Amino acid sequence: MRRSSGKVAGGQLVTELLRGAPRREFSRGEIIFHAGDEGTDVHVVERGHVAIQVTTPMGEVATVTVLGPGELFGEGALFSDDERRSATAVALESVETRAVNRDAFERLRTEDRGVDDFLMTALTNRLRDTTDHLLEALFVGVETRVLRRLLTLAEQYADENSDEIVLPVNQEDVASMAGTTRPTANRVLRAAEQEGLIALGRARITIIDRSGIAKRAR
Repeated sequence: MRRSSGKVAGGQLVTELLRGAPRREFSRGEIIFHAGDEGTDVHVVERGHVAIQVTTPMGEVATVTVLGPGELFGEGALFSDDERRSATAVALESVETRAVNRDAFERLRTEDRGVDDFLMTALTNRLRDTTDHLLEALFVGVETRVLRRLLTLAEQYADENSDEIVLPVNQEDVASMAGTTRPTANRVLRAAEQEGLIALGRARITIIDRSGIAKRAR
């Protein structure tokens, strides 16, 4: 399955956008920002992966998506002086980002009107992914949704030097991304493990047979 949400594109434009932007480094499990924090800049992932999480009305933490190199997050900071973060961003492993503040972004906009096209494309891709996930939640069975989220994560962590793909997420993360409960996701994941498609570990899931999962997720 192809993933497009928030992906930065634009060649020279992106190079200019990130030129001079300060690097930020975060260790595994470190909070990049909390929901409710004042939004002062947008981040572009250069290395590692970031989980975007929200807290449900029941007080549970739900992972909305996982972002990797080339993807941006926190873009709401570009639109309002008093923008507050709507979600929490957490480093899943050692992460490096470039942080672009609103003033720098506005300066580049005055120099290159293509910046607006760049931002519109990123936001459109994110909206498309959100719409796709909503349609899945309404019309696609839970087993397929869980397996598709595994494939999405596998795309993020694929290593051409290894047939196996280790995902640093737990069953609760997958459940929230698939829009289901942990017990239901556990049932689907256990069945996939018994079929030799994955291996479950503590705070990680190893993809063993990616093509097999893809067949099951059609």
